[in-house]
Amino acid sequence: MKSLYDRALDHLEARDYDEAEATLKEYLSKNPTDAMAYNKLGVALAKKLHRNEAKQCFKEALNHDSRLVHALNNLGNVAREEGDLEQAVAYYQKAIHINPDYSLPHNNLSVVYKQLHRYGDFICEIKTAKRLENKKALNPKEQTFTSWLKELWSKRRK
Repeated sequence: MKSLYDRALDHLEARDYDEAEATLKEYLSKNPTDAMAYNKLGVALAKKLHRNEAKQCFKEALNHDSRLVHALNNLGNVAREEGDLEQAVAYYQKAIHINPDYSLPHNNLSVVYKQLHRYGDFICEIKTAKRLENKKALNPKEQTFTSWLKELWSKRRK
């Protein structure tokens, strides 16, 4: 039987954001310090265009894990969607500073740089994102210490 958290992830993957939200809220009532669960709840809320609630969830995730690059990247996405491009840059740069090998904030930062007409920075970030994505595609079994810890934590939850 799948855990409550895994069921919530299934709902997210199926784009059933209402069920994902309800399941994650139930999970968080029993696990109130799970940063990644707050991040996932924020994703569900952002998909429903409830940006203010989503931001609160991403910030709550960071209260529990200040180095959670996923929450920083997601805050950058919300800031970009709201037109606050400088704030988006700050969130993406902070995520990159914490984990320079995570391709997603590099890619998202490149999009914002293009919107800001910072074409040199755009090219640099998009090249970095593609290099990191290619590295991951060529070495899918290459496991960093961080990914090993995440895998271990995931197994511990079950």
